[in-house]
Amino acid sequence: MNSKERVLTTMNHEEPDRVPIFTSQIDSLDVLKGYDQESAGSLGDLVTILRLARFVPFYSKWIKFLANRRGTFRLSSKRIIKLFQTIGTDLLAMPTCMLPLGKSAGFGMSRPGLNTPKWSNMVDEFGRMFSFWESKDSDLRLMNYVGGIFESETGDLEEVMAKYEKWAPLDPDIKARYYAYEEAVKLAGDKGPYVIPGLTGFMEVSWQSIGFENYARLLFEHPDFIEEVTRKNGEFSKGIIENLVARYDVELLMVWDDQGYKTGTFISPKQYSRLIYPKMKDLVNFCHKNGIKVIHHTCGNINKILDKVVDTGIDGLNPLEPAAFMDPFQVKKDYGDKITIIGNVDPIHLLAKGTPEKVEAYVKRLIKECAPGGGLIVASGHSINPSVSYVNYRAMIETTRKYGTYPINIGE
Repeated sequence: MNSKERVLTTMNHEEPDRVPIFTSQIDSLDVLKGYDQESAGSLGDLVTILRLARFVPFYSKWIKFLANRRGTFRLSSKRIIKLFQTIGTDLLAMPTCMLPLGKSAGFGMSRPGLNTPKWSNMVDEFGRMFSFWESKDSDLRLMNYVGGIFESETGDLEEVMAKYEKWAPLDPDIKARYYAYEEAVKLAGDKGPYVIPGLTGFMEVSWQSIGFENYARLLFEHPDFIEEVTRKNGEFSKGIIENLVARYDVELLMVWDDQGYKTGTFISPKQYSRLIYPKMKDLVNFCHKNGIKVIHHTCGNINKILDKVVDTGIDGLNPLEPAAFMDPFQVKKDYGDKITIIGNVDPIHLLAKGTPEKVEAYVKRLIKECAPGGGLIVASGHSINPSVSYVNYRAMIETTRKYGTYPINIGE
């Protein structure tokens, strides 16, 4: 089987030739060096371009120009595909949103009176601000969320809402947003990995554009405003899916929408059921009507809303974060006939602080208990952070290859 066949067979809860492997993002220089791909970090080329562009006159115009060039995305996609082909992963999600806008302008959208603070390096199309930083142990370039452009220094909610209303509508028809996905599909070919489009959901981009404190206050003081922001972000995602259906042969996509932090959900189960659940269910139904399966990515502890998350109709759940007390073995018992489990190899205690032997023992257990009958894709319980070692990451990959061949036959 090739990667696409392997992943889709697994998502159908059937047994492929072996358990598929997925990695979302690699931010560890040790892992990249181990595969001779020092400069192939997922954000490496983008960050380099944006950092250099800051010193060029007419910064915003240059950002707009570079972000609309297919060659910019081809360069990044080429390095990413080469990296994951070298590793041998089977699945890769390429973003179709979160486009960089530079300093308050880009893609022909009007941004009157809204300027990015000097200490940030980039604002994306949702109004989220990011800064670039280097790992303390290396010069690996990383990007970090630092706030929302609609936040008020005085905490004035009226100001927050007024700033948001000035922001131009999100446009799913911008051609450049599909370049990275298109180029990655071409470069991967039949060799793999299986490239799928990724897009944002309903909650994460909503609160990040205005700041979580503002989001929480507005949720109680101006619930209609939060409802409208959530609806607009959802309609934007649906617009992207409509374009994907019309232009490409898409059978699987990923929706990024973190719902929780380490010990619980961002909002109460009641609020989730009212605000997020019906919209996500509608989005999943729309995908299914068009022959597309959906992987839902959410970090954090979502145990209190897990039944609702599964009931939206999603086909896969990623990453079941160990540090947030998500248990893949229990999830497999409770929902294994409904969803594919994607992830859960602990990136901290195992991949960063463990040993290859401990990684192998855990991955063998994961395969033994969760892989029979399909429905398991091995992955880290989060991105591959700067502390993850090459030997431990490689142990996860090689153990999956060695023991993940069907039929599963792992003794005591």
